[in-house]
Amino acid sequence: MDNFLLIVIIGVLLLYFFSSSNVYKSLYKKVNEEKAIVEDENKRLQSIIERYEKQVQVSANTLKSNQDNLHVARDDLQKLRLENTELKHELESLEKRAEELYAQVNTMV
Repeated sequence: MDNFLLIVIIGVLLLYFFSSSNVYKSLYKKVNEEKAIVEDENKRLQSIIERYEKQVQVSANTLKSNQDNLHVARDDLQKLRLENTELKHELESLEKRAEELYAQVNTMV
């Protein structure tokens, strides 16, 4: 009777062990499948991130060159405005001088 009870207990434990090992094996397979899916998704997202980083870098370089071009254009515009103002002033001075010369000629005649 003792041996029978011991055999039954060992049998129940073996059944529990084999059934639980099958469950753990199937869970292990599912976890590995999910892990592979997540790794693939992670690789895809990393490639997208790298592509967007390159695009941002190119855009930043373009913006920097545009900013430099605008700075040069602004400096040129300021120089031209100053030159234009100086030329207007010089033109006014020459017009006054011409009027003075005409006035002198008219007084002589």
